[in-house]
Amino acid sequence: MSRPKAVEGANRRAAANAAAPGRDRTRGGSHEMSRTILCALLAGCQAAVAGPASPAPTLPPGAELDGPPPLPVRGQRHAAGKGLVLALGKDRAALPLRLPAPPRGGAAPFVFADEREGWVARIPESYRLPSVAYGDGRIFVSGGFESTSMYALDAHDGHMLWASQQLEDNGPTAPTYQDGRVIFNTESCTLFVVDGRTGKKLWYKTLGDPTLAQPSVADGLIFASHPTPNGGQALSAYKIANGDEVWARDIDGELLAAPVLGDDSIYAATITGRLYRFTRAKGKRVWQKPIRATSAPWVAGEELFLSRAEGGKEMTVAVATADGTILREGPAATTPWLGDVPRDMNDWQKVWGFEGSRPVLAAGVLYQSMGGELTARDPQTLAPFWTRDGKSGSKGSGVRSLGAVAIAGPEVVVATRAGEIYGIDVDTGYTLWAYALGKPVFAQPVIAKGWIYATTGDGEVVALHVGDMTLDGWHMWGGSPGHDGAVM
Repeated sequence: MSRPKAVEGANRRAAANAAAPGRDRTRGGSHEMSRTILCALLAGCQAAVAGPASPAPTLPPGAELDGPPPLPVRGQRHAAGKGLVLALGKDRAALPLRLPAPPRGGAAPFVFADEREGWVARIPESYRLPSVAYGDGRIFVSGGFESTSMYALDAHDGHMLWASQQLEDNGPTAPTYQDGRVIFNTESCTLFVVDGRTGKKLWYKTLGDPTLAQPSVADGLIFASHPTPNGGQALSAYKIANGDEVWARDIDGELLAAPVLGDDSIYAATITGRLYRFTRAKGKRVWQKPIRATSAPWVAGEELFLSRAEGGKEMTVAVATADGTILREGPAATTPWLGDVPRDMNDWQKVWGFEGSRPVLAAGVLYQSMGGELTARDPQTLAPFWTRDGKSGSKGSGVRSLGAVAIAGPEVVVATRAGEIYGIDVDTGYTLWAYALGKPVFAQPVIAKGWIYATTGDGEVVALHVGDMTLDGWHMWGGSPGHDGAVM
């Protein structure tokens, strides 16, 4: 008989606390206090507490648990649609960090939460940055849309290891890393493969202007979207060894974020809202469907999960991988933020930087930030288990206040546009840690070896060692070179 996922999550957390070197289990309140707080936070738990209900107590900003959070009430997490909606940060406010100000091209260390290590690196151009990629102890980061630069930083202290500042054209995308190679497109208009240790260009290939979505990598092939000479758009596969074209197939527009790999296929959502499936080896088109997609898909066996728009609202949907049929839809949300979803090529930087409401499936639960809410859903019904409301971080109507989620071990990691980064327990929605950078964050954080790497809107990379070595595997946007989950 299988164990409840809540029990599995608690066991993972307990193992993490026991195994992680230097993990602080003494700061913050007692275990009993933690249990009381969590009990008050979870809907339906009040019956287990004697006396009338009272406001949930809160921990000091940045305080650590003395151990794993206690289990939720039996079946509580799986009481779909009955989860309590709580404000993000209500149980634990984000601890403001005093970040150093390194010179352009430099890095500076700092200590936070009494004993944690961190560093800040300032990219010379000081533009808004996409997600970084982690590989072999290095952080790879684009110089931004306006730059012609790609950089490698030491993952432990941020100092610059190499700089390639004279690329053939501008706008390096978020990089993808695999087997010692850094792979990225540039806006105008080239696919690059460079050596991760030296920054030396192994080869580059002109694809067409503009080329705005990051590529995917698997099976010795790079999959990239690009314009065609006749004014159309194509999705193509190239040999990673030398750039030789293997196949090219027409699509109807640039991609939303990136192509996504799953099993023997590649899936792609375009800015027109159309969803495609091609075979990876030969590029045979299996199907295409106009479903008004607003995110890249997530592949889960025989189903895809993604967001779509209908009647000015956005919703989560499950789609059959066999034929693209919409199988079920989640609750529709009023969406003042849908204006940031690119539907044409009038604003290239908007397309280049878009991430959207992409869901992530992990351990049988679907996690997603949509506009201003972070929600854990039942993938079978798309009803919520729990929801954290982060709309308070929005600076006005029409602003998406939460970025795309990342999953590592027992935690959901999400950043707000206001510059707060939260580590949320996968089972309960409880805030395990939270830090405020004081700078806007637009891109999905990357998680590797117990470190969180976030990029800012003014050209900085901020690294936080959060003290849990089980937090690992989300090494680039979408997690892996196929943008299909954690690196295994």
